[in-house]
Amino acid sequence: MQRKIMILGASVYQVPLILTARKMGLYTIVASIPGGYPGFALADKVYEINTVDKEGILKVCQEEQIDGICTTGTDVAVATIGYVCQEMGLAGVSEEAAVRATDKAQMKEAFAREGVAAAKFRKAYSYEEVCRAAEEIGFPVVVKRVDSSGSRGIVRADYLEEVNEAYEAACSVTHLPYILAEKYVAGEEIGVDGFVLD
Repeated sequence: MQRKIMILGASVYQVPLILTARKMGLYTIVASIPGGYPGFALADKVYEINTVDKEGILKVCQEEQIDGICTTGTDVAVATIGYVCQEMGLAGVSEEAAVRATDKAQMKEAFAREGVAAAKFRKAYSYEEVCRAAEEIGFPVVVKRVDSSGSRGIVRADYLEEVNEAYEAACSVTHLPYILAEKYVAGEEIGVDGFVLD
């Protein structure tokens, strides 16, 4: 019997994943919001559903009796993957670990608890809290939304007068009631990709 894989997202970022899964002989089920995404034409089966709708995705996965779930090129669906893996007993990351890995505030809080070196930060629920955090941390600061992938809603503020614009930018793209203010640290950026196996 052909094994089934649920792939969250159908954009250009998921196309290589869909093609690779098909080459491996997997039955590809793709879930994404409606749109002209190229992955829809490549999948064996398509569901038009938001990838952050964890209950809806779980229902589809249970009905399809999938063997695995994954994505690539996006952070927004990782918590859903954790939830589905946890609820269906699939190999993969737990929902709690997935949220910590994709919510920048929870990630920084976990770093602080475990003594991992990271830039000073404050979680903020209002413009006033961001201003206080920026003054406590010291300028320059980076004001950022903690969810979603990419660089939208991440703005450096060198002075208090720039905090409002940074705050508005972060709030305009977040789905959560808080944002992050952290000390700007200059230096070389090192990117790391990883995956979970067994």
